[in-house]
Amino acid sequence: MGKFEKPRTPKAQAQKKARPTTAENKEAGKSGSAKKAWLICGAVVLALLVGAFAYGASVAKSGDIFPGVFVAGVDVGGMSKSEAKTAVDQAASKIYSTSTLAVKLPDQTLSFRPDQLKISLDSDKAVQDAWEYGRDKGMFEALKMRLGGGFGEHFVDISNSLSMDTEYVRSAVREVADKVASERKDSSYELSADKHSVIIHVGTSARSLNVDDLCDSIEKAVMMGDFKTIEYKYQEEAYTPVDLSAVYQKLSTKSADAYYDKATKAVVPEVVGYTFDAAAAQQKQAMAEEGSDLTITMDAVQPKVTKTGLEAKLFHDVLGACDSPHVYNPNRTNNLKLACKAINGTILNPGEVFSFNNTVGERTAARGFSEATVYVSGLSKPELGGGVCQVASTIYTATLLADLDVVERTEHMFAVSYVDPGMDATVYWGSLDYQFKNSTNYPLRIDASISGGYCHIRLVGTKEKDTTVKMSYEVLATIPWTNVTKVDNTKPASYKEVTVTPYTGYKVQTYKQYFDKDGKAVGDKIKVAYSVYKKRDRETTIGKQAETETQPKPAETTKPEPTTAAPTTAAPTTAAPTVTEPESTEPVLTDPQG
Repeated sequence: MGKFEKPRTPKAQAQKKARPTTAENKEAGKSGSAKKAWLICGAVVLALLVGAFAYGASVAKSGDIFPGVFVAGVDVGGMSKSEAKTAVDQAASKIYSTSTLAVKLPDQTLSFRPDQLKISLDSDKAVQDAWEYGRDKGMFEALKMRLGGGFGEHFVDISNSLSMDTEYVRSAVREVADKVASERKDSSYELSADKHSVIIHVGTSARSLNVDDLCDSIEKAVMMGDFKTIEYKYQEEAYTPVDLSAVYQKLSTKSADAYYDKATKAVVPEVVGYTFDAAAAQQKQAMAEEGSDLTITMDAVQPKVTKTGLEAKLFHDVLGACDSPHVYNPNRTNNLKLACKAINGTILNPGEVFSFNNTVGERTAARGFSEATVYVSGLSKPELGGGVCQVASTIYTATLLADLDVVERTEHMFAVSYVDPGMDATVYWGSLDYQFKNSTNYPLRIDASISGGYCHIRLVGTKEKDTTVKMSYEVLATIPWTNVTKVDNTKPASYKEVTVTPYTGYKVQTYKQYFDKDGKAVGDKIKVAYSVYKKRDRETTIGKQAETETQPKPAETTKPEPTTAAPTTAAPTTAAPTVTEPESTEPVLTDPQG
């Protein structure tokens, strides 16, 4: 209390307390206003609820179909039942009586015409279902749908209102299903008859048509009034194609060049390879129609070396040749033919040695050989195989001209007339042989035959040098024969006969000379072989002479015939090899089969 303030009395305080202040009056006024506001709001809400209830009830009982409702594809929202019926009938008549429904399958198209579908719609029931939509949920849901425009589009199920010939549809679909149904068949392949093509039998997929599902799709489209083309696929299980990579590995072959087989002495033919483009074939197979046949032609891969070409190269040149004349003697000619037959076609590999005896074999009667004259111990006598020395001599001459290496050669005891001096060779089974070596780098073939009174020898191979060989000989000495008389006491005195024919002896040196392709001599002559031929005296046999008392005269000696050197003859201008000059030796016992 202030210094100058009078103290208040209890009465004054009580009066003051009993009378409200301005602030208190304000608070009281606010409280009363709030109560009034709440009362007003409650009244408004109540009024709205009552109004909404009344409106909902009126909406639920009204005749309009809710928005967004469709019947057979017709939007009947906001229409009355009668309006909806008219609209649905018009649309159904237009759609169901004129529209054809097409079903497009992978390989064909099914069409269902109105007269086949026989569609009939109970529009009254369909419209009633449309009108009832939303109303069966109560007046508040009906009000909500009215105010909110519904719950979106609603298509009335007219399956109970629509009738169609479902049996016809199912029958048509079933018929197609039966035709297209197939089991899976995987692709296979085979080779063509000529083995040069691959024929692929393209497989087929397992295929089926789901009848129930397609019929449901057709019926749904009809109910919706949707006659757009239905695209429908088969149910398929793909076939397994041919594994062309494996086929390629199995069937593709490499080419192989022809080659000379030293073991068989024959040219092994070339092999043509066959192959195909696996990637291109794979693409063709992928694009091929199921069930079709696809031919993949295999390409030939030609070898670089063919049998014909190799044979032409291997046996292309005659390296040495000789034709020696033979006398008419059936037995001797028979022996020549048998020897040539055994030799003809003989092939020598490079470095291989030819043996006359090993090739011709033993000359026996069982093998067809006949008796003909041979030299035995300086005498002429018939023996099996007589005359085959001429074949050996002809081969020797050809060997010299081919410039091949001579391994073994012996001249005859006496000079022969069918080849030049120093160019003969004698043979005798079991002792004397003629051998030469194929000293070239290619196979060599011996062609031997008898015809036209000649023995023909050809040494056929591959020419490696640009030079040729010519043979010549020189008679170094001539050894004349003499006449010798022999008395046969068993013969009468008047008997006189030449029993041994004479041969002049010779010492002969053979030479070879190389010539270039222009025919010019290359280098000097080269000694080849030194040959010695014995002389054989002419022996005349006479009968027993009468004895006389007078002393007999000494035996008469006939003057030797004049010595004439055999002419030097140039051999054929064909190739010939180096031959080691043998020492001058006397032939063994015989001058066999010459």
